[in-house]
Amino acid sequence: MAVTLVLLILPTILYVLSSTLSTVKTTYTHDYILQDSVSYIEAGKAVYDAGGMPTAGIISSSNGHNLSNITFKQSVTEEMVNGVSMLRFSVQAIDNGVTVYEISTFLGPSQH
Repeated sequence: MAVTLVLLILPTILYVLSSTLSTVKTTYTHDYILQDSVSYIEAGKAVYDAGGMPTAGIISSSNGHNLSNITFKQSVTEEMVNGVSMLRFSVQAIDNGVTVYEISTFLGPSQH
């Protein structure tokens, strides 16, 4: 009777464990993508504040995370906001050709 009970409960416990580990892995991956995206935005803002222009292009993820299939694309576009010309700096996280996350900010007048 005990063996039958263990054989019925064990697959359920293993399924719950597997599902939990999968959820944790997905959550960590999304967290790494968010952290890297924000760090690229902040780095671009720092370059702009120092009088330079953030570079546009593709950046491969190499921040020590195991995100080899994630690349980041930076772009700078000029937009009119309430009649004022502003620069929008954007960072996209791309996973196998699909954008999975995007963050952008407006770059105001340089402080220098």
